[in-house]
This record gives sequence, C-alpha cells and structure tokens, in this order.
Amino acid sequence: MRKILMMSFALCNALLLQAAKVNKEVTIKVGKESRKYWLYVPTNIKDNCPFVLSLHGAGGHDTDKSPFRTDVADKAGCIVAYPQGKDTSFPGLGGMTAPGWSSYGEENFDTDFLKAVIEDVATKYKIDRQRLYCCGFSNGGMMTYTMANTNSQIFAAFAAISGYPINEFHLHHTSWRPAPFLHIHGKADDFVKYSLVPNVIDNMVARNGANPVPEKTTKSGKYDKSVYEAGDGGFPIIFYEINGMGHNDFTNNTEDGNSAQTMWNFFKQYTLDSPCDTTLRWRPRIETEGYEPKKHGWTMNSGTTLLRFGGAQKTDGNQNVYRSLQFQTGRYKLCFKSEGEADKTIVVKIEKLTGKKNAVLNDTVNVGENVTLPFEVTDGWGEYKITFLRPSKDDVITVTDIAIYTATDDETAAISTPQTRRSNDAVYDLQGHRVLSPEKGLYISGGRKMLKN
Repeated sequence: MRKILMMSFALCNALLLQAAKVNKEVTIKVGKESRKYWLYVPTNIKDNCPFVLSLHGAGGHDTDKSPFRTDVADKAGCIVAYPQGKDTSFPGLGGMTAPGWSSYGEENFDTDFLKAVIEDVATKYKIDRQRLYCCGFSNGGMMTYTMANTNSQIFAAFAAISGYPINEFHLHHTSWRPAPFLHIHGKADDFVKYSLVPNVIDNMVARNGANPVPEKTTKSGKYDKSVYEAGDGGFPIIFYEINGMGHNDFTNNTEDGNSAQTMWNFFKQYTLDSPCDTTLRWRPRIETEGYEPKKHGWTMNSGTTLLRFGGAQKTDGNQNVYRSLQFQTGRYKLCFKSEGEADKTIVVKIEKLTGKKNAVLNDTVNVGENVTLPFEVTDGWGEYKITFLRPSKDDVITVTDIAIYTATDDETAAISTPQTRRSNDAVYDLQGHRVLSPEKGLYISGGRKMLKN
C-alpha cells in the first residue's frame, strides 16, 4: 500500500511539474484600443527566463497556441505569449477579412501591440531581454519577417513556418542589424507558395552576408535542410523544405521530430548581444565557389554591363516575391574590389526603382582599386538596382567583395560629395602633396574628396 501511495505521489508531482503556472488570456490597452493575448508560463520558470512571441496565422486565434507549442516551453523553461490578431483585410486574397496581422514591413499598430505584450509580461515576470524570440505561422510568419525588419534590436532570433511576405506585404529587409533566421516550409504548400521561398531566402542570405552556397542535409522522405553559414559580421539563415507538408503550422519531419522544438533549438543559440556588424546592410558574396549568380537574379557580362542586380517588380506569377536591393533613409557606403587592365575604368550606379526614380550613386573608378563609394538615401524606403559598367564588352574585368554598409558619422562628415578617383585625375593628400600610390585614407582628386580603403 505504501508503495502504491509513493507511486501516486510521484505521479502527482510529475503532473504538477507539467502543469502551467499561468495559462490564461490577458487584455491590455494599446493606445485607446483593447487587445488580447494568451499567456503561458510553465511551473519551472526562473528569473531572467527566455521569452517567445508566437503569432497565429490569418483566421487563427490566441487560443490556438500556434506555432510554438507549450510542451516545448515546459521543457525549455520559457514564457510564451500568443497575441490575438485583429480583423484585417487581405487584398491579395480577394479582400478577405480575418483575424491577422498588418505585416507590411513597417512600424504600425500591430508592431506597437506586439511590443506592448512584451512590456506587459515584463511587469509580471523577470524576462531576459537578451533572450527574446519571435516566430509565426502563415500570416504570423509574414509578421515575423516584419518584426525582423522593424525590431531586430529587440529580438535575438526569428523563425517562420509556412509564411513569408507576399502580395501587398512584400519582403522588406532594411533592418537595424543582421539577424539569425529559421524558415520551415512544406514542399506541398501551394497557398503561400513553396516555389517562391528561394527568392525570400536569397534576400535574407544577402542581407545577412551569409554564405550563399548552403551546407545541405537530406533526410530521405522527411526534409532537406540548407544551412547558409554566417559570414563576417552576420548570422546564419536556415531553411527546411519538408516533404509531404502542405500549409501547416507544425511538422514532425525535422531532426527533432517537432518543428516547435526545432525553433527552440535554433533560438537558444542566440542572445541579443551575440556579436554582429550592425552596419552591414548587404553582402551577396557572388564570388563564392559553387555559386551561380545568374540563377539568383544577377546579369553578368552582357555587352558593356559587367554586373547588374535588381529590377524585378510585382507580377501575378511572383506574388510580389522577388530578389531585390532595398534601402531606408540614411547614409551608406558601397565597397568592392576589381581586377583587370590597369588603364580601364568601371562606371558604378545605384538607381531607385520605386517612387521618384533617381540615381543615388553614379561614379567612375579605376580598375585595380579597393573602392569605397559613399551615397545617401533621403526619401524613405525604396527598391534599387546596382549596375557595374565596363567601357567595352571585350574588357575582361572582375568585381568581387561587393558589400554595402551604413556609413559612420566620421565617414559621412569627411566626404561631403561621394566620389573616388577618376581615371586621369591626379591624387593629392590633404596637405596638397601629389600621391602616386595612395594608401588608406582621405585624399583630394579632381577637386573632390575621396576615401581610399
């Protein structure tokens, strides 16, 4: 009898450990509006615990507790909030209205709400601000991409399942810093189309400066996993392609047998202070061995066009999902290296494709130099194309190590007019002495300041 009682006591303890400490809906005020979220707090929670924001899909509810599962929260010892989306019109779905998210890639009432959820939870529990994570399903995945774009300074890592920005939402990737991102998608998903995901992944890889040639693992009958390894200053992008999976918020076809667990195993590697280069904006690394730029949206060696990227626009077929180069208002610098005949030049252009179409950069540089070209965007978010032109289609010139960074205050203050040396211009130091082989520093050429890396 005593043995039975002890076993019963042990079972009760086990059940208590599995039970939630808090498992209820919470109402908060955001501005003048009342919004709701479901709060899940495991019993084993500790001070300075991690926190996950989990976003349902269109038509879903906070009570779905999707896509991050509570059993994973129990094991991980993390708090989860499941916010409730408000009725939202989806023009891309024929004007359907359903609970969901305004995932336009910009700050809005939904980004305000999600940040308010964090603050409300933080008034009740000691969450670790270095370990906040965001994930979502379908339209919630689209909103996860929006939060990565607008609030990468808050969340340490992101994950989306069966969701990426389409149609009116369109992917923005102008975030404050590179961010670790995990994407899971079913190969049989023809709603948020699996066929278009590679375009999204390409954009995220270049934004993060990750290796564009992934390390690929295939588990027969279950998944293909592509790991785009982190480069200098960035983070990896991981992409799961799930066999037999349609438009779902969960799969057991990962190596963990649980997509929510796979998200957590990804999240827990990162904190908000994981080192990165917050000035990095775009680094495509097209010279990487095994990479085929033409298959990823690049024009190469076409007449006098040495390289060109950008230019696609929305069509019914691409659902507004394509590879693109994007900037917000700010000051930037384009860096690259070139090789070829020393007396040759390259024309470099960055031109806006949306709104008021204009060139934010149009300059000529010598072949054989490591170049830094500052430029400025003054009119808000927009899409751009970058072009490298050679004098003749027969000129053999290579351009490598293309990267765009936010310019520092010192750089923008030093160079009032973004220029580098033209082919026949003499170069002088700041004391007026002619320099035949300029090294790193600031010089005068053709009556303009130039920065030599």
